[in-house]
Amino acid sequence: MTMFKLNRTLPAVSAVGAVTLFATLVGAPAHAAGRPGDGGTTFGAQRAKKPAAACKELTVNGGFETPKLGTNQDWALFDENDVPAWRTDDPKGQIEIWDGGQGVQPRFGKQFAELNATGSGNSIYQDIKTKPNTKIYWSFWIRARDTSGARDVEATQIHFGRTPKNGGSVNGVGSTFAYRNSADDVRWKRLYGWYKTGSNQTSTRVTLTAVESASTDAGYGNLVDGLTIVENPKCI
Repeated sequence: MTMFKLNRTLPAVSAVGAVTLFATLVGAPAHAAGRPGDGGTTFGAQRAKKPAAACKELTVNGGFETPKLGTNQDWALFDENDVPAWRTDDPKGQIEIWDGGQGVQPRFGKQFAELNATGSGNSIYQDIKTKPNTKIYWSFWIRARDTSGARDVEATQIHFGRTPKNGGSVNGVGSTFAYRNSADDVRWKRLYGWYKTGSNQTSTRVTLTAVESASTDAGYGNLVDGLTIVENPKCI
C-alpha cells in the first residue's frame, strides 16, 4: 500500500546544487557520555554512535540547472538529448528551461522547467536506480504560469512506475503510484511523499506531467523545480 503526505510547511528542504541537488549529511559521529558508577567506575564502555547515512540523491539534474541558459536568455527550448537524465513526450522532443527573467524566481538555484514546451499536457521523466521492495522519499515544487490578469491555477502530477524494458509508457509499468495537485501563479508549492518499489524493481521511472493548464495556448504552463528523491526519510 502506498501512502503520501502533502502540503505541510517544513522548516528546511533539500537545496539544489549547480548540477543536481546537493547531498547533505545528517548528523555526525558522536560519543556517548557514559554513566559514572561507584568508586569511579563506568557502567559499559563509551561507544561512538554510527554517523547518520548520507543523503544520497537518486535523481540527476533535479533542479534543471543543466544545460545553462545563455547570456540574455530568459528561457530556451533544448533537445531532450541535451538535458541530462530527462526525457519528454513533447511532440518536438524538447524541454523548456527558464531562469528568473520572466518574472518568476527559481525555487532553488538559477533555473527551473516548464512542462509544456511545444505542446500541451506534456510530461518529462527520468529513470532512477532503486532497490526492490524499498521506500523512496520524494519532494518537488510546482507553480502555475501567469497567463492572465486573474490568478491562474494549474494541476501537475508526479507518477512512479517500473522502468519499461523497451521504451514503453512515459509513466512506466507495474507497481504504479500517481498523485496530482494544483498550484497558483503567486508562489511555489511543495509536494512530498513516499513510494514503495515492487519486487525486482531495480529501475524506476519518475514522471512529471502537466495535467491541467490555465492557458489554452499549447506550450504554456506548469512550472516545476527542485525534484529530489532519497532513501532516507530524514533527508526530505
